[in-house]
Amino acid sequence: MKASLISKIILCLCIICLISGFFTIDRHKNYEEENTKTSKNILSHTNKIAVIELDGAIATTADSNFFSKETNASNMLKSLKAAKDDNEIKGIIVKINSPGGTVAMSQNIYNQIIKIRKTKPVIAVLDDVAASGGYYIACAADRIIAQEGTLTGSIGVIFSFMDYHDLLIKKLAVNQVVIKSGKYKDIGSGSREMLPEERKLMQDIIDDSYNQFLDAIRMGRINRNDSYTTEKSLLKEETLVKYADGRVFTGKQAKQLGFVDQTGDMDSAKAIVEKMVQEKYNSKLPVKLIQYNKKYTFNDYFSGMTEYNSGLKLTDILPSSLILSRKPLYLWE
Repeated sequence: MKASLISKIILCLCIICLISGFFTIDRHKNYEEENTKTSKNILSHTNKIAVIELDGAIATTADSNFFSKETNASNMLKSLKAAKDDNEIKGIIVKINSPGGTVAMSQNIYNQIIKIRKTKPVIAVLDDVAASGGYYIACAADRIIAQEGTLTGSIGVIFSFMDYHDLLIKKLAVNQVVIKSGKYKDIGSGSREMLPEERKLMQDIIDDSYNQFLDAIRMGRINRNDSYTTEKSLLKEETLVKYADGRVFTGKQAKQLGFVDQTGDMDSAKAIVEKMVQEKYNSKLPVKLIQYNKKYTFNDYFSGMTEYNSGLKLTDILPSSLILSRKPLYLWE
């Protein structure tokens, strides 16, 4: 009897997932709730601004699944590429709430924003946290806006792994046998102690990734050359070098130091991007914010199921550096 009930439950879930596949749609939604019913005729008399959000750690992950509506880095990158080629989009607001993540994915998003910046104005809005890789991405934008209480900065690179060789050998009497083609093939393995020359090799990688971080900030913030009349803060080279030591600072401190251009919220960003779009396209039309990378799925009608299936997972309590271990990270923890 119990087996039959379980089979029926599994069958129902499979059917729901299949329906989700057919009914999943990607569509644009006005950012402001009261404007969701604006007609196409009115929208044609506005400059459309894409709002693209990044929420969570930056990593190369799959798109949102049936039981999750998380806007991840892969989703953001795809949306940026689409917005770049969308002629109706005249500017982009990138909203960032992230402690950072992998080096390569941060660079992928950064490079895409730099490309967009050549043809369309881009504003970065920093939410609760936009640190390390989150700040790296923001530096690609024409202007950065943060709340006074936003935590940002954490400029640097980290590489970590768990060293459990003492536990295996001394406590459990377990020895791992490794056959490798070169002496550095298992560098970073937690089953043995790291050798001094291996630490030197890894430090060289970290230092190189760190210098890439500084170069990205220089290109995006110090060497900016645009004709927009909107306020921008000057970040000096000596300030960058002094404060790029992994420390975090508030949005207010970041404004004083030149790491962000203004303090404010989405309303501030809308006013700024409106002025920049009008200058870029010589247009007096008002702007309309469009939520660009919000995915609507059949799951929206079964949101309660998400809560029901949201039990505590190991990834909820482990530090991101362990989840993304054994790779250089632009990450703040």
